[in-house]
Amino acid sequence: MTPAARLTRQGLVTAWVAQLIGTIVIAGVVMVFIRSMGAPLAVDADAEWKRYAIYAILLAGVPALIYLRTFKGLLDADLAAERKRGTPDAQLRQKLSRSLSIGGALCELPMALGVLQLFFGGEQRWFLGATLVTIAVRLSYRPFDKGSKPS
Repeated sequence: MTPAARLTRQGLVTAWVAQLIGTIVIAGVVMVFIRSMGAPLAVDADAEWKRYAIYAILLAGVPALIYLRTFKGLLDADLAAERKRGTPDAQLRQKLSRSLSIGGALCELPMALGVLQLFFGGEQRWFLGATLVTIAVRLSYRPFDKGSKPS
């Protein structure tokens, strides 16, 4: 997507949807890879660390939730500027686009920990749980207001 196209509301929504689809595709690829290869770095089956995997996965979602305040502030300011002037503020829209990218990267942290625990012989249910946490947090980063229309 070109930078100019990304600065429209529809461009932001398209980038967000692409991030959502990308998360699901990556999860599918990881599942196929692990099933075909097994856990490449498997450790002792009775390892204590497996008990704490879900806590680490949940904690990995915290940075994205903290950064969500920054994103929502920019989104609200962008929506207010667009309603007031009729056209979006280019600098604000660029900051919002950058914030969406940063937030999207932070959203991937729980799934990244899920992949890591799979590589060390962890359970697939924790990976799937991490993927669901990633998707749930990513849904919070929608670049539109419930009542707004794309421009």
